[in-house]
Amino acid sequence: MSLRVLYRDEGFAVVDKPAGLSVDEEVVPLAARALAPPGGRAFPRVVHRLDRGTSGCLILALRKSAEQALLRAFDEGQIEKTYLAAVRGSPPSHALLDTPYGPDPHDRRRHTTRLETPRRARLSYDVVLQLEDLAWLRVHLDTGRTHQIRVQLSESGYPVLGDDTYGVAFPGLQRPALHAHRLSCPPGVVCEAPLPDDLARLPGGLRLRELETQERR
Repeated sequence: MSLRVLYRDEGFAVVDKPAGLSVDEEVVPLAARALAPPGGRAFPRVVHRLDRGTSGCLILALRKSAEQALLRAFDEGQIEKTYLAAVRGSPPSHALLDTPYGPDPHDRRRHTTRLETPRRARLSYDVVLQLEDLAWLRVHLDTGRTHQIRVQLSESGYPVLGDDTYGVAFPGLQRPALHAHRLSCPPGVVCEAPLPDDLARLPGGLRLRELETQERR
């Protein structure tokens, strides 16, 4: 499998992660080959992660100094991440979710907002396209908690399609309908990963692609 490189400089790269791959075990080795200079080698460093089932923009540091700078940028909120998600239901046109967040005390493999903890999770979303009982959302992530988007949307009443842990099944979809569409980071780098074919086949997916293309123009 090849890996699409969206951006690269001497310090870091942004790749378009396919759904179904583990960042550490599968994406990093693919990136090492894709980013290697002629006759040389690359040693990508992970500075953030996407769930196995999530596709889209992923940053990888190529130098130790860049790794440290990117980690600081994440901590200081200088890196902006925008996702596209297909959910069941008719959510409000805009919402801000700011909730407690942590491991589910009844199942440590899961996470939840339904507990008492000072740890918070924050995101906002806008409805891009509303169909009968399906909505496409543009999600702006302020914190990067494990499974955050899937959990917060599900526990607010709008589960992500195809998510067999927190969401709802959808015919023909083998993973959560969640895509890391856009990423911006210092110094003025902006990358977009197009909606992949499996999500574009969902109701409204092709129309969403058209809307995203029109916005870029």
